[in-house]
Amino acid sequence: MQLHQNFRKKNNRTEIRMVQRKSEDRKNWEKEQRRNRIADIAESVFFNKGLDGATMEEIAREAGYNKRTIYLYFKDKEELFLAVVLRGQEILIENLSTAFENNKEKPTLTRELGRAFYEFSTEHSDYFNLIMTYESRSRNYYGGEEKADDNGFREFCSNASDTYGKFVIDAIELGINRGAIKTLLTSQQMMLLIWGQVFGVMQIILMRKDHFSEAYGLSPEDLYNQFLDLMEKALG
Repeated sequence: MQLHQNFRKKNNRTEIRMVQRKSEDRKNWEKEQRRNRIADIAESVFFNKGLDGATMEEIAREAGYNKRTIYLYFKDKEELFLAVVLRGQEILIENLSTAFENNKEKPTLTRELGRAFYEFSTEHSDYFNLIMTYESRSRNYYGGEEKADDNGFREFCSNASDTYGKFVIDAIELGINRGAIKTLLTSQQMMLLIWGQVFGVMQIILMRKDHFSEAYGLSPEDLYNQFLDLMEKALG
């Protein structure tokens, strides 16, 4: 009898824990849904107005919340901005990863990675602009001074930036080892030059995309391909 009662008590405790776990899982799911919805709304505002033009008041109003509610999910505008930037970075990483994996046998992958970057930038120009803002204003390139932000969006964005930079570094090292790239620079130093050139050319193309062909006598894609040709010659 006592054994039976103990068994029932144990089962009851197990059932209670299961109910509590399901309730907690449900709350976490609902919180994540609200968090994603706020990020969706913020994304649209950042796309239209940029980091400086966007306000938490407008984002809250568009989301149908008051500003205090937004702060339950994101501590400030920068964190919300970084949450949106991370979305674009993840798309860029996926594009670069696909280009890298599909072309690993080539002497150098700089052209393939360059093409992947062009496709990302033209198909997701709003994300490109936000990433440019992040890289120029929020990214800390010397980790010793990074703000404490364990598992936060600042750290996630920093890691993502390191990841797409690493694709270029790996491509350069492959080219050097296969004799296709000749340089006295380290692969990291050369990566910095290449990223600067690629970002700069894409920024010009996107800034002047209206009537580009009429003004310059070739399409944006043709100009970019000419740029890749020049870069390959310089690397060799």
